[in-house]
Amino acid sequence: MGNYFLLSYKDTFGPVASAFAPKNVKLAQDLIAELDGLNEVPFELNLIELSVGKDGLVESDDLTDVKDIWLDNQPNSLAWPLFSERLKDIINKSLTGLEGLDWLTAKINGNGEQRIYYIPRFKKMLDVLDIEKTIFVQGTDHIIRPVFSLSKIKFYSMFSMPSSHDLWKITTGLYVSETLKKAIQKDKLKGVDFETTSVR
Repeated sequence: MGNYFLLSYKDTFGPVASAFAPKNVKLAQDLIAELDGLNEVPFELNLIELSVGKDGLVESDDLTDVKDIWLDNQPNSLAWPLFSERLKDIINKSLTGLEGLDWLTAKINGNGEQRIYYIPRFKKMLDVLDIEKTIFVQGTDHIIRPVFSLSKIKFYSMFSMPSSHDLWKITTGLYVSETLKKAIQKDKLKGVDFETTSVR
């Protein structure tokens, strides 16, 4: 199967529970290098209710209005992939072993309990682009619209987009094979959606 998809967060109507890092934590892109050599995020996250008010987003510690507090793809203040154990296990079963993927654990507190979530991290930058068809910002390596090479990605069940910085290691830009997409959909996981992507 030659179809690949961007794994994304499924928008829900109404309030949502988002996992917030402590206020003193660095920006997500600055944290990535500090996590090298670690297998656990060195701080805990706390669930906060986010809802839309007349002046924008409203934060609350009261989660009673949130329909599903614990999602398999949990929204969070770092904008990182934050996956449940169920989603991690489905991904692990589909990996070919060539992806160079490992997992960080993260503790999330909410509604009087603590759960462990998992962050996929790539140990090597994968060569996945069709360079001729990919659209870049002129004179830079910043990608406007990626086009992936099927001959390069056919050996991967999940991959990230190359980047000149560490952003390829931990990224919301996770692309999955159709086989993995179907396995995730079969288990009816919450908070997960897919967008088609360009493959040549």
